[in-house]
Amino acid sequence: MPLNSRNVRNVLVAVSGQTPAIVTETLWALENQRSTRVDEIRVITTSSGRNIIQQKLLGERGEFSRFVEDYGIAAGRIAFSENNIYVIRDAAGAELDDIRTGQDNLYAADQVFNLIREWCSRKGERLFCSAAGGRKTLGIYLTMALMMCGRPVDRLYHVLVTPQFETSVPDFFYPPPGNRLYRIVARGQTENANADSMTISSEDALIELAEIPFLRLSLIAPKISSIEKGFTESVVEMQRIMDYIQNPPWLLLHLDSCRIEIGDFEFSLPRQLAAVYAFFLLEFNGPEAADDLSQMFKKRHLIAQLERQIDRYKRAEMEVYAWEKMKDLDDFLERISPCISKINRAIRRAVTNDLVASHYAIRTGGRKYQLNVRQYKVLGSGGKKWKWSG
Repeated sequence: MPLNSRNVRNVLVAVSGQTPAIVTETLWALENQRSTRVDEIRVITTSSGRNIIQQKLLGERGEFSRFVEDYGIAAGRIAFSENNIYVIRDAAGAELDDIRTGQDNLYAADQVFNLIREWCSRKGERLFCSAAGGRKTLGIYLTMALMMCGRPVDRLYHVLVTPQFETSVPDFFYPPPGNRLYRIVARGQTENANADSMTISSEDALIELAEIPFLRLSLIAPKISSIEKGFTESVVEMQRIMDYIQNPPWLLLHLDSCRIEIGDFEFSLPRQLAAVYAFFLLEFNGPEAADDLSQMFKKRHLIAQLERQIDRYKRAEMEVYAWEKMKDLDDFLERISPCISKINRAIRRAVTNDLVASHYAIRTGGRKYQLNVRQYKVLGSGGKKWKWSG
């Protein structure tokens, strides 16, 4: 989807602290350098940061209103008000004035992550995130949240401003359309000092919007961004998925309980499905084990033997099982195909990640089936390895 598609709203997301100019500088760069029409601004900050934004940016005499007027932007085209400021809070709901302690950082991490996760779930919006403002940890959490939840259309930027304008020109919030002179305030001097001071022209101000490439891990583990967990829990979950993709864990199938363990994931199957899956693990497993139905049909009695063994654990063995009564391939196909589909659905539902689940699912293609689980054990009672009895 093109970045300026009119059916999607472009949202500038910024973290801000004591220097709210980062908001208008990013806005200017997006609109004037990137030709990106911004529809809304959202700022994540502390209560002190919110107060500074209200003083410096908002209101009829604020720098945002001045920007809109300078560049002839229609009133209301860019949504930005006190309702667009998101203040970090502690566990009791009280606003944080600053982020100083380790606990404050945890509150900030969770709330930045939850906001980005929720905004990334909105199909009608696209995020243009600026990590340049606020405490360094806010920018880090914004970047990590975008890595975990961001979509291909979302963007991350850092704003680079001519050093003198960044540190010594407190009245500079964006390059105006025409030349404008600004007073240089020396270190330690207040903005309202009456002492003679030098001026600098806005023509000397250079702003560069540097796009920061980032890994979009949500494409690998999409369900992480939809699970209602905090930042730390989500990082742990994401890391587990990444580890499992790189090194798929052992699979343990317990015949006595029809329970399957795949690393930390655990689920149960009905008797018949557990027997069919054990059949594939033991007889048609490995890169060279892709066999057609006729080969499986010849060994169908082994599925019956597995079902019988499962029932023996429960002391409810049947005299004859359906697999033993089959006469032709069509009857076999009619029964085993839905079993395979149900097994694969159960694996994907339990494992929650398609890339990890694919290591354990039964692959199908035409009338050929394959399983390629490298590390597994089929266990009988007491955790002992199960072997064919005949």
